[in-house]
Amino acid sequence: MNISAVLQLARRLRRGGGPADRRTWWLSAATVGLAVTVALLTLGVNLALANRGDRTAWLRPAAASNPVATQVTSTTYLDEKPVTVIRLASDRPQAALPAPPGMNAFPRAGTTWVSPALADRLADLRAKAQPFGKVSGRIGTEGLTGPDQLVAVVGTTTGDPTLHGAGWSLVSYPGDFSAPTPIAGFTGTPAGGGSTIAQYVALGKVATVLLLVPVLTLVGAAARLGAGRRTQRLATLRLAGASRRQLAGLIVLEAGAPALAGGLAGIVASWSTLPLLAQVSVDGSRLEVGQLWPGVPGTVLVLLGALVFTAASALLPLGRILRNPLAITAEHTARFPIWWRILAAVAAFGAFFVVTRDKGADLAAVIVVFAVVFAVFGAIGPVVLRLWGAWQVHRGHRTGNAAAMIAGRRLQADPRSGWRAISGLVLACFVAGFLALFAPAGNQVVYGAADRLDIAVTQSQTAPALTTARAALRDAGVEPRVSAGDGSGATIFASTGDGETRSVMVQLPHDPVAQQRARAAIQRAFPATPMATGADVTARDAFYGKDFRRSSLVVLGLSFLMAAASTGIVAAAAVLDRRRTYRRLWQAGVPLRVLDRARVAESVGPAVLCAAMGMAAGAFVALPITKGEGALAGGGLLQLAATATAGVAGLCVALRGSRGLLHKTASA
Repeated sequence: MNISAVLQLARRLRRGGGPADRRTWWLSAATVGLAVTVALLTLGVNLALANRGDRTAWLRPAAASNPVATQVTSTTYLDEKPVTVIRLASDRPQAALPAPPGMNAFPRAGTTWVSPALADRLADLRAKAQPFGKVSGRIGTEGLTGPDQLVAVVGTTTGDPTLHGAGWSLVSYPGDFSAPTPIAGFTGTPAGGGSTIAQYVALGKVATVLLLVPVLTLVGAAARLGAGRRTQRLATLRLAGASRRQLAGLIVLEAGAPALAGGLAGIVASWSTLPLLAQVSVDGSRLEVGQLWPGVPGTVLVLLGALVFTAASALLPLGRILRNPLAITAEHTARFPIWWRILAAVAAFGAFFVVTRDKGADLAAVIVVFAVVFAVFGAIGPVVLRLWGAWQVHRGHRTGNAAAMIAGRRLQADPRSGWRAISGLVLACFVAGFLALFAPAGNQVVYGAADRLDIAVTQSQTAPALTTARAALRDAGVEPRVSAGDGSGATIFASTGDGETRSVMVQLPHDPVAQQRARAAIQRAFPATPMATGADVTARDAFYGKDFRRSSLVVLGLSFLMAAASTGIVAAAAVLDRRRTYRRLWQAGVPLRVLDRARVAESVGPAVLCAAMGMAAGAFVALPITKGEGALAGGGLLQLAATATAGVAGLCVALRGSRGLLHKTASA
């Protein structure tokens, strides 16, 4: 293949295309740019969530056979926010000890180092309300999940009682506490499958699936913009003697040039969006811009993926061009196989049902079959539209409705083109149906009481703990209202290897200042011991629900942004692609208003039907993931109604916006 000849021919075709081809070029570039922007941001969020587990592994100590120090991890609360406390001790020389992440040296006994966010909070507290005493310095963000995480590193001696014994563990948050662990460094251990970090990583993967399919749909739509005119030109060139390689080269150049320009613009757009995205709080802490940047390899991979997918989508008509170019120039209808699409849909839903029935199924397998079900809409959607087109033709014959007959004929002749016009809306409705069944819990206190601090102790420690708590409160100038718990109405569910667990309950004063003094005194008296109020536990449990609700809105918003973009772009491109057909119909005496009504009938009716199917399928897929506990609450119903209304309204706006282009094209 003579590359220079192909380049020269592509340049001539580009110059001779006229305004319609130039509009298509810019529309295609804008579409790919939006898709690349969303893909890069999605990749960045996933990398940032996965990176959190690596950055905070040192908070979960790993036992070493040749230890140089001892580490104990515990968690307390400040202003209803969890504070991770690391206690370190060693009898080795200071110079021989490793430095924790974010610190220049191993902490000396009696010193306390805190994260920047914790330092800011402690600065507002009075001396008696300081839970860790005097602060010696600040920890860098290298070992933190983000700039808002609260962490304290306390240097102590090897004789500290907290460094001896079995240690504590929590049922709901297994990484909050660790037994005294001999360590040789701060590599730590990865987050377990039941940890909060693992839950957010899984949430990121689900969000990726919900966005990746619309992104690929958007890129495919960009590749198919102007496909009708391109196919006509290439068929003519084939009849004139162009080779297979020459035609393939022309297709790649025509589709790849706007995709490359749009992809580069998308990279710039994603860069400019990172500071805004970094302000979103995840598990109580914002992300850092550096964490969200996917790096050069990730950026290049996304750009190449967009280019390859665009080229592959544009090359799909090549086989038909090579087999029968005369049929294309004569505008014969292409064959549309149906059965394999139906079988693919049945197989996808069946595989999802089989995998999700297994309670021990791997999360990755569930996500894969979920993605397949989501993607199979691209195969089954055109089948639905073709059946709808047959019904419209029948209705048009029976009622004499010319617009319905034209719309039905169009859907029967090219259902894939009709599907491209509404696919973004249908996928967004699938997302809405999937998310509607997830109803995060509210902020009501379920465990314990909001103004009661529960301290976990062993049965043998109950009596001494009562005495210690009363003495600490008196020293802080707070009335000691302390009692032993009977096991009912517990706030925290902790266990230890030293015996059966009991609780010491401290009734906190109503005055905020006195309450801070009381909590600080108890914290100093019971270091590395599980303690929390009902408000602490409720606020922490609400983190995931709030983040899920926020991420749901973001995913749904991005889905609708891509749906609106694809709908508007495809509506305009469809007019340009069919300008010869519209002109012939107008010249044959069909009024422009009938042509416009035919466009509406071709899109709005199928959109409503397929949107309802998408919502139902999304809810069906969500049921096994929620273990049958999902239910359509008022918020979910409102979300579904708003999604359907906004989607159909957006489609109508897109059709109305391209009405002027239709009039100009048909009557030109």
